[in-house]
Amino acid sequence: MGAPDIVRILKVKDETPTVKTFTLDKKMAAKPGQFAMLWIPGVGEKPFSFSSLKDKAEFTIREVGAFTKKMFTLKKGDLIGIRGPFGDGCFRIEGKKVCVAAGGVGIAPLRPIIDELLKGGRELTVIQGASTVDELMWIDELKKKKLDLLIATDDGTCGSRGSVCDVLHNLLDKGEIDQIYTCGPEPMMKVIADLSLEKKIPCQISLDRYMKCGNGICGQCCVDPSGKRVCKEGPVFTAEELKDSEFGRYRRDASGSRCDI
Repeated sequence: MGAPDIVRILKVKDETPTVKTFTLDKKMAAKPGQFAMLWIPGVGEKPFSFSSLKDKAEFTIREVGAFTKKMFTLKKGDLIGIRGPFGDGCFRIEGKKVCVAAGGVGIAPLRPIIDELLKGGRELTVIQGASTVDELMWIDELKKKKLDLLIATDDGTCGSRGSVCDVLHNLLDKGEIDQIYTCGPEPMMKVIADLSLEKKIPCQISLDRYMKCGNGICGQCCVDPSGKRVCKEGPVFTAEELKDSEFGRYRRDASGSRCDI
């Protein structure tokens, strides 16, 4: 697998009460949708998608478990290990009238593809959803770009009250979208994937699964029943590829046991 490069943390920025962005002293030739494995000695190694590809490697992370809890104690100047980039399944530039649908910290892997889509002069709509206004990210940044920004919050504190799926459904009913990109909670993405299949609109999905090696050796992240590896053939799949799979129903933990989504 190769040993990780040990690099210094250049910056830690609080994005929301539960999310931080870590900028590392490492430039990587990654593509939108790819990820890297971050390593903390004595804690382990976990995969994280790039949230920016403009200069140094950047990762936007929510605190959800033991690894990210330790990550949140790291500060500017601390050292961390990194391997990558990984993932042959990247976001592909397709469509003329495109929608990016992001739920929570799922906006992070989508941020690089937003910049790439805008380079082609496409009509771009970005839907960002969160539980509440304080969990929304990069709103000012997005408002400065040539795109339509729609916001949905569970509690109605910003934008429309409800989910990203509700907003997207309205757009699709108007027939204004010919390509969807999505990342966020899997139940949300499952609804979006089903909508895309129903409406016959292509959809690209950034999938998250438990990984050990990150480069296709261990088979830990294989998707049932196809056996496609999220770390190798993914992490971006089409809705068609995930049709009739485990997606939206279950995943596997570190032991390989099934866990309901």
